[in-house]
Amino acid sequence: MLTVSRAVAQGGPLPEVLDRIASEAAGVVPGADRSSIILIEGREHRFRLAGSFGLSDSYRLLLSTGEAKLLPGEGPSGVAYETGAPVVIEDLARDSRLATWAWRDIAREERYRAIVSLPLVASGAIVGTLNVYRTESGPWTEEQVGVLAFFAEHAAGAVETAQLLDQRNQQLVALRRVVRVLREQTHEHANRLHAIGGLLALGEIDEAKAFLDVLESSHTTIREALDARIHVPTVAGLVLAEAVVAGQRDIALTLAPDSSLTSLPAALSETQLVTIIGNLLDNAFDAVANMSSDRREVILRVDDRGGALLIEVTDHGEGLPEGGHVPIFDSGVSVKRDHAGLGLSLVADAARAALGAVEAIPGDRTTTFRVSVPA
Repeated sequence: MLTVSRAVAQGGPLPEVLDRIASEAAGVVPGADRSSIILIEGREHRFRLAGSFGLSDSYRLLLSTGEAKLLPGEGPSGVAYETGAPVVIEDLARDSRLATWAWRDIAREERYRAIVSLPLVASGAIVGTLNVYRTESGPWTEEQVGVLAFFAEHAAGAVETAQLLDQRNQQLVALRRVVRVLREQTHEHANRLHAIGGLLALGEIDEAKAFLDVLESSHTTIREALDARIHVPTVAGLVLAEAVVAGQRDIALTLAPDSSLTSLPAALSETQLVTIIGNLLDNAFDAVANMSSDRREVILRVDDRGGALLIEVTDHGEGLPEGGHVPIFDSGVSVKRDHAGLGLSLVADAARAALGAVEAIPGDRTTTFRVSVPA
């Protein structure tokens, strides 16, 4: 229990904290060698793998993407969630309940034989389940189930605390981003006023008017596009401010003509969307910063009309590395020199937390980063 509390107190990315809690869960009773934390989210009660220990990559992918199709009342997690009581299976090969659970085939492929699934109750509500697995069949003693239930009770509070801390950190990061771009916008505005004041002091009235016309045209174009297509004020403000940042770096930021955003999916917060769009744009600006003038362009597309929210950022940079897989969405991984490799991992974390997905798509002298979040 002390280790779980320390894991939460130490902080870090939420998936890593929950993985540490899952690791501790696997060692609570003898014989258990793997575990998972499943969270239930949204009005549709969608199941999502939030933390794990000892699971195969294929099983983690199934649970993370929803392909396992776990539902309330289906499988150990679904029954534990629905009944609020532990589900104890001593032998997967002999348990009669498996005949009606689609989950049984997945369990067989994973080659575990016994499982205990316990509800995670936080603030009076069941928020998910803790699952502990064994590769050997056999009974779970009453004492073992009791110890696991006690651990689950403590873990539920730890998970809730970790989520709240993660949410707070995301809000702080998003706020810092908005403050940064607004400061840069203010600095650029002051530079422009100085330039106009200098032209007027020199009596260059026509030059000053021409400069104002250029500024008004560039600002009006992006502002009109945002007013017509983006109806979430936080997003519109962020993109407008990022356009100023791009202009300072002599980069053109364009909103795709077919963009449309009227509202956010239920599982996606404005904070998460700011994290996604802001980091993707920053990544794209860096990608084209050293390119020739004809390739210093970044295109943002946001579309919520196809049953999912689609966010695409396309740059004309050098592209992704050829040959070999580079885990660019992992924390600490970057293909750019002197970069910490945090931006894209934050995008991936925010997308997955909203039950979405992120991918990088190479094109002809372009790279498109796409995030999709179910509506």
